[in-house]
Amino acid sequence: MVPETGGAGMRLSLAFSGFGPLQGTVDAVRVAEDVGLDGVWTAEHLGHHDAIVPSAMYLQATRRLEIGMVGFSGASRHPGALAMELASLLETGPGRIRVQVGVGDPGLVGQLGGSTDRPVLRTRQLVDALRTLLSGREMNTELLPGTFRNFRLNQYTGPPPPIDVMAIRPAMIRLATHVADGVSLSVAASRTYLRRTVELVERELAAAGRDRSSFRITALAFGFVAPGVGDLLASMGPMLATFPPEPMGPLGVGAFDSEQYVATHLAGRTLDASRMLTADVVRELTFAAEPHEVPDVLAEYAATGIDELGIMPMGPPEFLADTVKLLGAAHAA
Repeated sequence: MVPETGGAGMRLSLAFSGFGPLQGTVDAVRVAEDVGLDGVWTAEHLGHHDAIVPSAMYLQATRRLEIGMVGFSGASRHPGALAMELASLLETGPGRIRVQVGVGDPGLVGQLGGSTDRPVLRTRQLVDALRTLLSGREMNTELLPGTFRNFRLNQYTGPPPPIDVMAIRPAMIRLATHVADGVSLSVAASRTYLRRTVELVERELAAAGRDRSSFRITALAFGFVAPGVGDLLASMGPMLATFPPEPMGPLGVGAFDSEQYVATHLAGRTLDASRMLTADVVRELTFAAEPHEVPDVLAEYAATGIDELGIMPMGPPEFLADTVKLLGAAHAA
């Protein structure tokens, strides 16, 4: 599947964070297909929801939507077991599966006794292992994400799915441009960060002799769509301040003094850091819009040059379908 790159061709997808309940998500995914969205992304967070089971639900509930999974790492499951799970999904939904992998959050990975050291090598080995196994070849090697002894998949015979690399900083972004089918950019990224990252990706692809049109840049964003959205954003600073602070340094560029935010947070002054995340700052780091502003905010994201925007609607499950309908109408227009 070749993406239309940037501009008016930006793909628009629904996304789920992995933290919220599954209640109402299948109905929302059906609505997403009906209103013309392009896909649904499910994020996996250790200790919360996995991405495989919800994706299987959404695959069976739809006929057209691309089913994407984000958050896999060698710490969450052995690459051989992950390849088996993906093979089962690929068998039931050929051509509709896309995968995004990385190393994961050090705090969550540590709960399973895993490690995020040497992240670039770990991620490269995971991409290579999944591609090898999902191409039907045998593996007999020892990698940082897991050991293989004469292991191969004996049922799945189709091609491997597109595999993207989750990235925030330049080293992982460069890895993506060399070994992956695309790059997945984190939530809480400013439009300035997205624009600069697109420029970096395009430079790296050109240097590697790769075709830009076959490489997808996906950005995920928390979504706040409601009347009086400014009042809602004013309460979001404390929530965002619960996230690990270091990634906010690069992600928040252009939205506020993100380096000072990180320093304040790491100094233990979490409350002071959260106060830096004002409603105006949160607006720059999320997809935030009054219902009538949805087309304009979509245009702002498209102008960064990304190929796909996955929106994670934040709010009660009973309002999820209505939000998806608003997004679908703006996307169609």
